Amino acid sequence: MALMSGSRVGPYEIVSPLGVGGMGEVYRARDTKLNREVAVKILPTEFALDVDRLARFKREAQVLASLDHPNIGAIYGFEDAAGVHALVLQLVEGPTLADRIAQGPIPVDEALPIARQIAEALEAAHEKGVIHRDLKPANIKVTPDGQVKVLDFGLAKLLETEPATSGQPRGSRPELTNSPTMTSPAMTIPGVILGTAAYMSPEQSKGRQTDRRADIWAFGCVLFEMLTGKQTFEASGDTVSDAVAAVLLKEPNWSALPVDTPGHIQKLLRRCLEKDPKKRLPHIAIARFEFDEPSTETAATIGARAILRAPWWKRATPVLIGALATGILTGAVWWAFKPSASSPIVTRFSITLPEEQQFTNGGRQMVAISPDGSHVVYVANQRLFLRAMSDNEAKPIAGTFPDVVAINPVFSPDGRSLVYWSQGDGTLKRIAVTGGAAVTICAINNPFGMSWGADGIVFGQGRQGIMRVSSDGGKPETLVTVNDNETAHGPQVLPGGQAVLFTLASGTTPDRWDTAKVVVQSLRTGERTTIIEGGSDTRYLQSGHIVYAHSGVLFAVPFDAERLRVLGGPVPVLEGVSRAYAAATGTAQFSVSRTGSLVYIPGPGTTTGTERELAFIDRNGVMELLKARPAPYEHPRVSPDGTRVAVDTDDGKNANVWIYELSGTTSVRQLTFGARNKYPVWAPDGKRVAFQSDREGDLAIFWQLADGTGTAERLTRSENDTAHVPESWSSDGRTLSFDVAKRASEHGLWTLSLPDRKTAPFDDVQHRGNAPIASTFSPDGRWLAYTWNGSEPTGVFVQPFPATGAKYLVAASALHPMWSPDGKELFVAARGRFASVKVLAQPAFSVGNPSPLQIQIDRLREGGGGGSRERDITPDGKRFIGVVTANTQPDSSNGRIQAVLNRIQVVLNWSEELKSVAAK
Repeated sequence: MALMSGSRVGPYEIVSPLGVGGMGEVYRARDTKLNREVAVKILPTEFALDVDRLARFKREAQVLASLDHPNIGAIYGFEDAAGVHALVLQLVEGPTLADRIAQGPIPVDEALPIARQIAEALEAAHEKGVIHRDLKPANIKVTPDGQVKVLDFGLAKLLETEPATSGQPRGSRPELTNSPTMTSPAMTIPGVILGTAAYMSPEQSKGRQTDRRADIWAFGCVLFEMLTGKQTFEASGDTVSDAVAAVLLKEPNWSALPVDTPGHIQKLLRRCLEKDPKKRLPHIAIARFEFDEPSTETAATIGARAILRAPWWKRATPVLIGALATGILTGAVWWAFKPSASSPIVTRFSITLPEEQQFTNGGRQMVAISPDGSHVVYVANQRLFLRAMSDNEAKPIAGTFPDVVAINPVFSPDGRSLVYWSQGDGTLKRIAVTGGAAVTICAINNPFGMSWGADGIVFGQGRQGIMRVSSDGGKPETLVTVNDNETAHGPQVLPGGQAVLFTLASGTTPDRWDTAKVVVQSLRTGERTTIIEGGSDTRYLQSGHIVYAHSGVLFAVPFDAERLRVLGGPVPVLEGVSRAYAAATGTAQFSVSRTGSLVYIPGPGTTTGTERELAFIDRNGVMELLKARPAPYEHPRVSPDGTRVAVDTDDGKNANVWIYELSGTTSVRQLTFGARNKYPVWAPDGKRVAFQSDREGDLAIFWQLADGTGTAERLTRSENDTAHVPESWSSDGRTLSFDVAKRASEHGLWTLSLPDRKTAPFDDVQHRGNAPIASTFSPDGRWLAYTWNGSEPTGVFVQPFPATGAKYLVAASALHPMWSPDGKELFVAARGRFASVKVLAQPAFSVGNPSPLQIQIDRLREGGGGGSRERDITPDGKRFIGVVTANTQPDSSNGRIQAVLNRIQVVLNWSEELKSVAAK
């Protein structure tokens, strides 16, 4: 579609044509609103007629528009006007690099600064996850003042289309640099080629999936062409096939390089142009720093020695080489590869989770690094993912998904296996890092930290102390016992196997972890010594330091593992480490390898008190934030008439129940005062709210008028070592089901008869490990659903009420049931999502198969104390109410919840920092 001078595309007035290419016509235009000149690229007609591709183009163009770098030609926006679809780009004056090369080779002292700017542009784009895919001299401009602008970033991907039916290029004898881009909507379709043939990497030429290493290859081609004035792989003919054959079969003519080419630049070119992407330069940041490296060695003096002798990055630590391919690196990355007689260099980069993955934050460890630092494992979408530092993406570990929730992964000493706790059946399991069938080691309660050493697996059991079991399975042995008011967490057997390091917390308040003690106990004599006051989740490192967390800060102190004593005072070494939100644990989300590398999840540094918001979510996952001010909300419950929400807040010191009116206001009215009050449950008539309170010493159940008048009335009385958690009222208001929690993760299902205030256990579902939890009455009061994790089979069960002995498994390996208002569905948490199960009570009880909803569990706060669920359903059954982190926002395109914690920070050779800041 040719546009005439003076015509308009929206507010842009066409001035003159600039060129025509495979990606559309380009015009010089004037922005009549901002009075500036721009470039307008008109999309091909066949592209614009494809509604799906056009929609994808718009979405991905938004990502490209986020690239803000002086060496990248900017994308200003997308314009639809009168059937014309166009990209609005920065107008960059000056010749292209292809124009300059056409005049002959570029002198080394001129070519290297240009190449450095190209590398900077690629690095900035790669950090945003954007790959150019069509880098070539024709897409690079050099302004009159010498500034490089790389154009058309990512447009090759945006303009993907079906492969041409003919293998011939358009036109009779096109230049190779203007060859059409043959693409496909799926980059994995065999035979598909993406990019311009003369600059395509071998994997592109073969139609394979590409990553940023394809850009590194193209960068090498461009640099070689600048220095020699010739294409890197000279084809025997002038077709795309000839160009592809040259790339696949030929080697560059290294003798064509100028004699004054620095030796390290020749080495760089060889690494950029490795045909095997695994051997290719893994990150463009290395190239950028190479241009600043002085060298007296030239191409003429390097000779065959450069070919026979492995370059320095190949001789560098393999783990560090792999790390370069994993994430966004800082400028220090090059120095981590540079050979040196001095200490290893600390290097930082990030691993960002894909959009479809969200951390499973169940209050336990979510990330771990292998002993040799080569792999990281994390918990997301209720399963384990493994990522090698040398890879670009993580892969799910086959065999962990059916367990519903894999918790607290720990590597074996040799790094070949993992152990984790399966919430689905309450067992400790071992699995190979390559996946496969998981082996059950033993049944345990939810672990309070875990480590795997030469003498077996050691794990905390809260108030039951610390236990150890063989990795081959068997009966756990008790290593450490604690008092009734103490909780043990994060055990690690110290070198020599004669002592165990762990955290000991007292009391029940969530802030106890920042006032806890780091202790060491002899396994021979039982003598226990406090070595640090005020901190938790401690680890002993091979560097001879103990590291522990206080709020979101990691502290380090030198430690003598033989004499079991500290050698100095604690020093803060890292801020901004995410802490578990659950009050039960003191977990800090970090892990250190035997080689001294660190991984951690950046985020809130408090175990509780995180600012959260209340939100409605429909069955499609579309979210609407309520207007209530942010607070550390937990356990929301909608009133029977749907006009109010009862919710508790817990900031680690004070816990109270609040009432929020769903009338559009922002105010929340406090219902309870004094003591700690949690887990609200509405009475069926909507007049009262039952809740747990310690106002009279024991953790019992009280209730109070919802309008705040009168005083709270006691309903139950708990024993010293138990806590009562209210869960659900029967529809007639005569019976309350509640959880009786004993010690660590032991639960029983009881009922309260309101008329006579008598309590009794319900049937035989009592105190068998982490079960039963989360009971809920059906709307007609005839059925009671609950989660059972005590023994096989596990999942959500339903029993008649009163109990008759009948028991029905509704959803295997599922959690936290919730009835629909009409009683025809049960909503459960299963396999990473909410699911609906159809229920038929007459003539005989029967259920259908779970049907997943479009709501990922990890996008809501999940799993409160006592197993109490963190969500409720509105009386009309159309929406759920849940709790999300305060800075979580709906996706602007579809309203779905976006996660906040989505990144793992990696620090290679972190122990070198410890040696300098926490010296012995």
